[in-house]
Amino acid sequence: MSARRTGTRERLFAAAMELIGQRGTDAVTVDEIAAAAGVAKGTVYYNFGSKNELVAQLLEYGMALLMDALHPGRTQARGDVGTTGGDLGTTGGDLGTTGGALATTGSDLGTTGGDLGGTGGDLGEVRGMVERALGFIDAYPAFVRLWMGEQWRADGAWQPVLSAMRARVLAEIRAALERLAARRRPREGQDLDMVALAVFGAAFVVGTDRAADRARPLGPSVEAVVGVVAGAFETPEKVRAAPRKSESHS
Repeated sequence: MSARRTGTRERLFAAAMELIGQRGTDAVTVDEIAAAAGVAKGTVYYNFGSKNELVAQLLEYGMALLMDALHPGRTQARGDVGTTGGDLGTTGGDLGTTGGALATTGSDLGTTGGDLGGTGGDLGEVRGMVERALGFIDAYPAFVRLWMGEQWRADGAWQPVLSAMRARVLAEIRAALERLAARRRPREGQDLDMVALAVFGAAFVVGTDRAADRARPLGPSVEAVVGVVAGAFETPEKVRAAPRKSESHS
C-alpha cells in the first residue's frame, strides 16, 4: 500500500474514532467521517467499503495497540494500517500521545506501602499491567468509549469482533493471575475467571473516569484496581504461616 493511501486510512481512522467515540456509531454518518478527515465521501468507500467495515477495522487496530501496551516490546501485526508508532497518525486532540503516555514515570506512581507497596513483589506483574492499561485508556479515550459503547449492545454489528477483543484481554489478565496463584493462594471461594472479569471492569471504569478528570493522579488509580486482585488472594504473611500439605499430614 502506498504511503499516501496509508496516510488517508489513518486520517479516516482518527476521524471515525473521535466522532464515534463521542456520539456512537449510529449517530455518525460517512459524510461526517469524510469531512472530519478532510477527504471526499467516496474515499471512505474506496478504502473500507462501508462504515461498518471501517468500524470493524478500527476496533481490530485499537486492539492491536492495546496488546502492544500490555506487552511492551512485543509488536502486534496490524495488517495494512501501516503505522509503527501506534498513535493513529497523531492528528491531535485526545488521540495522539505527546510524551509517551503509555510509559509512566515520576512521582505519581508511588504507592502507599504495605501489601500493595512498591513496584515489584508478588503483585508487580499485575501492577505493571494495570499501569499500562490505564495509560492506554488515557492515550486513547475515544477508542475506549467506542469499545465500551458497543460491547454490550446485543444487536451490535461488531459483536464477533468485540467478543474476541474481550476474550483476548480477559485471557491476558487470567494468565497473570495464574502466575500469581503459583506464589499466593486465592482466598477461599475466589474464581480466577471472575477475578479477571472484575479487574477488566475496574480498569476500564477507573481509567475512563481518570481520562475525563486529568487531575486524578495515576498512582491511586492503579492501586484501586490492584486492590481487587490483592483482596482475592491470601496475604504473603498468611501464605508463609500456613503449613505445607506434607507437614500437615506428618
